[in-house]
Amino acid sequence: MSQQIAHPSDDQLLDLFNWASPGMVVTDSQGRVVIANKAAGELVGENAAAGQALPEALGIANYAALAEAGRPVENRAVIFTADAFPTGFANIGFGEVDGERYGFWALRPETIHPTPSPAPIEGAATAASWIGRVDARNAAYQPVTADSVALIQGYYDHCPVAIHLIEEDGTVSHANWKDIAIVGATEQPDTYVGHHIRHIYADQEVVDDFLGRWGEDAPIIDFRADFLNSGERVPVVIFSTANVADGKLKNTRCFVFSDNDPRRSRDRVAALDLAF
Repeated sequence: MSQQIAHPSDDQLLDLFNWASPGMVVTDSQGRVVIANKAAGELVGENAAAGQALPEALGIANYAALAEAGRPVENRAVIFTADAFPTGFANIGFGEVDGERYGFWALRPETIHPTPSPAPIEGAATAASWIGRVDARNAAYQPVTADSVALIQGYYDHCPVAIHLIEEDGTVSHANWKDIAIVGATEQPDTYVGHHIRHIYADQEVVDDFLGRWGEDAPIIDFRADFLNSGERVPVVIFSTANVADGKLKNTRCFVFSDNDPRRSRDRVAALDLAF
């Protein structure tokens, strides 16, 4: 986990945290919530409030041991309070910010159908329904402010979920340590960051479809694809939305998880069906 990777701007970090499609939470050394985003509130309800014991709420009985070990945790099965999304996964990292120890959490729900898809379906437990809940802004959620930027930087540095921001032309403008590692660029990050996102996707029809969606502010949620690492396919699960202002893409908010079920078939986009 490198501390040398450049962070996105403060405005980008605040947008990333507040409006990400997975739940993002920072807890103190005891697992008590310090800050949580809108998606986290949708998954765990009042347990996302400051001071709440997140591990207990998620059914993680051995959190103290995990925190003491300090190793990143990926795809830990957890229980949510959300009615349509009661199960999912937690990725947890540990690290210090200004001399204090924190836990950094990425929470993703299990859905019954991804978006995009050549054959979309409706239902309360679909990916489309999930992003509808995340995007439904209300007064109950108070966005995290600039006072928390240092904690969000810590999240970017320590949470074991791949995060990258893509610009309008498809260039990867920022990528965290996990994202750089998942595509095999740890030794030479500049072979990935600053280049087109196309090079890391195993299936070009998928990335072509995604590029069009990002510009249209269309979400990509719980979508299984393959990245490339030294020519080898890496099964991943993608949660991605776009930061769009005045009809123009400013950057994406892309979160990529190592697939908890790598043998599962990869999801398809309309372009793949048209190719057959």
